[in-house]
Amino acid sequence: MKPCKACALSRGVLWPCLPALIALAGCVSGLNSKIPAQQSYVLQAAPAPTPAAAGERPSSASVQVLRPSAAPGLEREGIAVLRAGRRLDFYTAARWAARAPEMLQALVIDSLRTAGRFSAVESDAEPFAAQYVLGLELQHFEAVYDTAGPPIIRVALVGTLGRSSDRIAIASFTAHSEVRADADRMQAVIAAFDQATGQALAQLAANVAPPTAH
Repeated sequence: MKPCKACALSRGVLWPCLPALIALAGCVSGLNSKIPAQQSYVLQAAPAPTPAAAGERPSSASVQVLRPSAAPGLEREGIAVLRAGRRLDFYTAARWAARAPEMLQALVIDSLRTAGRFSAVESDAEPFAAQYVLGLELQHFEAVYDTAGPPIIRVALVGTLGRSSDRIAIASFTAHSEVRADADRMQAVIAAFDQATGQALAQLAANVAPPTAH
């Protein structure tokens, strides 16, 4: 059975065009490869251990750190930017390695463990029961461009300590810090985030303690 003339014609036209089609596909791929890859950043803010007060005995109490609730725009992996007119934006080629609340939760846990005022500090994902719970609200975690220079990094956490048994609040406090970046470059901005977050965590660790520790 002979192939139809239309099929033969289509093959005759297509085969000579294949090199050009392949070259075009390569051009499109090359254009896409020029888009800058988004970089992921982590914070390593680790405040110095909070010295125990004179006469303070080590506590056997345990605390569970809840995942922070977050202000609008701070729930995601994007690194938030607050511009003039209170316009919320995000850096285009940079992001956090995890959602901001999850990252802050891990840092708070590390800070409280370093402070040593609780015998155990766990996240709300752990199956173990704790005597106290620490609720957190992430109010600020953004780079603020208020002038033509480098941004100010603003970090604010509200912590509420309560009993697990009846969920009655025992104490509430705010940890807040602002640090201006040395330059309007991503590495300098991340370094300022590290510094501001470390200062806020130090304040938090100094205020979170079981009632028997006071």
